Amino acid sequence: MENRKWSTFLKDVFVCSLGSYGGPEAHYGVFESILVEKKKYLTTEELTEMIGLYALVPGPSSTQTITAIGYHVGGPVLAILTFLVWAMPAIVIMTLFGVFFTQIDTNDGWKPILTYLPAVAVAFILYAALSLIRKVLKEKKDWILFAGMLILSLLFVGYSMWVVPVLLATGGIIYFAPHLKEKAKEKSTIKPRWLILALVIGLALFNEGLRSWISTPFVTLYTSFYRYGYSVIGGGQIVIPLMIQDLVESQSLISLKDFLSGYAIDQAVPGPLFSFAAFVSSRSFAGSGFSFFAGIVGGLSIFLPGTLLVYFMFPLWKSMRKNGLMKHFLRGVTVTAASIIAMTAITQTVKLPMDFVVYLVVGISTFLLLSKKVPAPLIVLAAAILGFVL
Repeated sequence: MENRKWSTFLKDVFVCSLGSYGGPEAHYGVFESILVEKKKYLTTEELTEMIGLYALVPGPSSTQTITAIGYHVGGPVLAILTFLVWAMPAIVIMTLFGVFFTQIDTNDGWKPILTYLPAVAVAFILYAALSLIRKVLKEKKDWILFAGMLILSLLFVGYSMWVVPVLLATGGIIYFAPHLKEKAKEKSTIKPRWLILALVIGLALFNEGLRSWISTPFVTLYTSFYRYGYSVIGGGQIVIPLMIQDLVESQSLISLKDFLSGYAIDQAVPGPLFSFAAFVSSRSFAGSGFSFFAGIVGGLSIFLPGTLLVYFMFPLWKSMRKNGLMKHFLRGVTVTAASIIAMTAITQTVKLPMDFVVYLVVGISTFLLLSKKVPAPLIVLAAAILGFVL
């Protein structure tokens, strides 16, 4: 694409960043609304395939998905620019919260912002689920697989982070298996970029060695966040208990009170939840003189392995989706991804406070998103203002 169109796309990514609250499933609703429905940078089918694919890959799934969209629109350079435009605003904001946390923690003025943002996040998840159901479920077998995977996800996802990738792979195999005897009409011409995968693994090994040789708090923090980046499947919600166990309980780099207070603030900041790493990093070095630098490094470190894996996986996806046999597998993954997002919509709706206004916010926000007449960031802003008013 031309540079002019690159700038237009990056502006749209920035709008996505401003309007994305909650976890990955809520982010997918924003992507569907802005990048698919409004701007048509890709199709719903392509988006859902990416969602399913990066849910199978370690790292922050929504960040990987939007980075891959950038790759799809303009190649590897636009991909890294997409990542920076998407993630850096949240990383910088959370770093500043970490630097000035002492003043922020004693001021209750920001807390009303949080009142209705969870309701809006649920609305985005509902919107994503309804949009995918409408566009992905085309045949009777799709509805059967969707219903089965929805039941399984409701029953088992809460037990382990590995349930989601297992269900996605299973859905793909169910659609793939009946076609095993068919011959692929097109052979893949893309060779996997093993060098990138080797770089991810090599950096992991180097970091573990560095951690044992130089046991300073800064090195420990950087290597910890890189480790989270390649060891977590499912995004920001999954990494929080891992951080508590490691950084709070084992290493005592930050108090549990500061950790949980920062996590509450993170819910009010748009963008990827992995940006919470920036707060933890800057807060851990409060008063040291390089707290801001530590926050930026920590924030980027946790995203590094997942972003590198996009450069490994995206060319494979582009090649695989042209292969007749792999189309069946990706189709099963797509239907299963829709069921998992629907499961999230159900479970997160149930977890909301039993408050008429909260559910009214969910209903109105979902309706506005489906109508496509109100920009996503304005819906979020209205909910934040409503928190102050009420």
